[in-house]
Amino acid sequence: MRKIGSFKVKYKRKKKEILISDLKIGFNSSRDHIIKVDENYNVSQVIDKVCDHAGGRLILKGENAVCPMHNWSLNLNTLQYNDSHICKKQAEYRIIDNSKIELFNSENHLENPYLDKKINSDLTIRWLNHAAVYIEANGISFITDPWLFGPAFMTGWWLNEPSTLDSIELLKEVDYIYISHNHPDHLHPETMRLVSKDKKIIVGDFQTKSTEKYLRALGFTNIISLGFNDIYDIVPNFQISILKSGDFRDDSGIYFNLNGYQVLLTVDCNFLNSNILPQKIDLLMTSFAGGASGFPLCYDNYSIEEKKKVILRNKLAIRSSVINYLKATSPINYLPYAGMFKEYAKRDAFIKDYNEKNATIDYKQICNSLNVGYIEPEKNKLIQFIDGVISFREIDVKYLQKEDYSFYINKYKEEYIYDPLNIISYLKNSGYHSNQIVQIIPSNDTFDEIMDEVVFADFKNQVFKIISRNDIIDRKEGFKVMKLSVRPEIITCVIENKLPWEDFSIGFQMRVERSPNEYESDFWYHFTNVYINDEHFRYSPYCGSCTVINQNPIWNKTNNKQHI
Repeated sequence: MRKIGSFKVKYKRKKKEILISDLKIGFNSSRDHIIKVDENYNVSQVIDKVCDHAGGRLILKGENAVCPMHNWSLNLNTLQYNDSHICKKQAEYRIIDNSKIELFNSENHLENPYLDKKINSDLTIRWLNHAAVYIEANGISFITDPWLFGPAFMTGWWLNEPSTLDSIELLKEVDYIYISHNHPDHLHPETMRLVSKDKKIIVGDFQTKSTEKYLRALGFTNIISLGFNDIYDIVPNFQISILKSGDFRDDSGIYFNLNGYQVLLTVDCNFLNSNILPQKIDLLMTSFAGGASGFPLCYDNYSIEEKKKVILRNKLAIRSSVINYLKATSPINYLPYAGMFKEYAKRDAFIKDYNEKNATIDYKQICNSLNVGYIEPEKNKLIQFIDGVISFREIDVKYLQKEDYSFYINKYKEEYIYDPLNIISYLKNSGYHSNQIVQIIPSNDTFDEIMDEVVFADFKNQVFKIISRNDIIDRKEGFKVMKLSVRPEIITCVIENKLPWEDFSIGFQMRVERSPNEYESDFWYHFTNVYINDEHFRYSPYCGSCTVINQNPIWNKTNNKQHI
């Protein structure tokens, strides 16, 4: 593999002039910008209306700008989102003759300077499951984000349907694996146990090295970290480039140039590369479903009706994000992927019943309206490109058997025993200081019974102690108060391994009641991104994959010895 260059950004900048005399003192909303004018009638601040979270459009509301996609709020005085560390940058502008303000609006895209004419060759693309995609061209095979069996997020997520039997073989024999980010539905440790430790694994070069460090903790030795927006040749006519999520998260997507055919996988990214992307690509693949968050269903300050409204809003936000990707890339074909998960464990029946998601077929009409070919993800379908035209070939496949969900849950309960003193020690050493009170309440599987001693944490006064259930508080003047009910084995797993707290949030392993009812962004950021184990362990010593492998005698007969 060698770096051959980088994408070129093609700029299309539009200018617009506004008379300063038409503006009022305070915040003003133009078509694409929000302009602040001070008491001396000077323009002191200009921002564009693009939300940095997922590319939604900000709406001016008093001294805040709110994004209707996910209800993010931008404080226009501090330029901080949700009163956290996440800030928005000012936009470029120019004052002309002290009477006009010149604003700029850009519609930019990426161009691959090494893109040649399409040539005929063996190019095959196959969706395997969730975000796992198999690509083969010019003698090179490639798999993205393999999660092929077992749970993710500590038993909170399960694959919609079983993977094919041969997907295991493809994974073991593939030349390269790409991991977009370190969430366990993309970097799945049990699936990765089937991969040789010297396999070539490609990741994005995040500043935190979050994905790379996790892979090294799992024992992988051949990790290739690639710079963003750089273009690499694996072999002639097989180019790749990693693009970063447009928000603050460690997340990425991947671009392929295969014999002149362009393929883009945005994975879970919000606002990939700020939606500055290659155009007229042959195949676009994006996440589509939504429902991948503990909010709102795990937050008890909301009624069921309020939760339903938020879920509907989030579904529409995901669709809007996909539409933005379709408009930014003008693809010939679109395939929805990376959303094939369910809450199958019996104890999560409430989440399963109410956590509505978009279906793949919801995007067929959207594609038709934009003159884009729609492809339904099917595990027995090979996608091929011949003479510039996409074609499909069905193949016979066999499937892994259905899993025993209770096996994994019971193993967590056996492995991780709740100890409030360990939790207190963990919190004392966290280095977190804030007017935040958190009460960790170990609860049964349905969160309606307290199972053990409650841990109280006052991060302002650095008081950490065990309290009785009668001493649990709902609110306190001058403090943010959180009652965090969580399954004992899950909080124990997170704390023993210093995992990101978002793991049990995304996995629906908690219920939260808070006062005031506001997102504690700094708290969650600290315990998700700052105070975590450098090695990012996310698994138990037991071999959960054996429950799948041993159920399948055809595969087991020839390969189980190597796995064991």
